[in-house]
Parts: sequence; C-alpha cells; structure tokens
Amino acid sequence: MPQLWDRIAGRREPAADPMLTLETQAHLSRLTRELWRLDGVRGDFAHAHHVRAAQGAYEGVLRRALRLAGGDDRAHPLGDVVGLELELSSRGWAW
Repeated sequence: MPQLWDRIAGRREPAADPMLTLETQAHLSRLTRELWRLDGVRGDFAHAHHVRAAQGAYEGVLRRALRLAGGDDRAHPLGDVVGLELELSSRGWAW
C-alpha cells in the first residue's frame, strides 16, 4: 500500500546516482578488457585461477549494475552472464 500512496502523492523513487552509474560502467569496461586479454594468453593453474576470479568479478559487477538500473538480479541464476548483459543492454546500458 505504501507504493500506492507514493504514486498518489507524486513521489518517485530516487534516481540512481549518475556518478555511481558511470563508475560501474567504467568498472565493467575494465573487467571486459581484462577478460579479453586473459583469453589470448595460455597459462598454468595460476592463469586459470585469474580467469575465474575475473569472471566472478565481472558477474558481480553486472549484478550490481542491474540493481542500479532498477532490475532484479535475483531473477538470473548464477553464471547467467549473457542474461545479465542482455537485460542491462535493454535498459540502455553500454560499457
């Protein structure tokens, strides 16, 4: 019922902080570049660990970005990076 009263009173949810949005997009860009760099390098166990850590960080930032954009990251199972990317893109995000 509080949402109804907020709509009647003309109150809106506060918009996401544009600087936080920009910072998150920059973080996604850096992680994307790192993943591309790691994809071109073959290595040992330490390299594989670094790749998995970067992938986990990328998914975590995607989830944070989706929440910033007003989406629900819980609707996507763990590992659904493509789904997260698609939903963010549909909300106008680019990185």
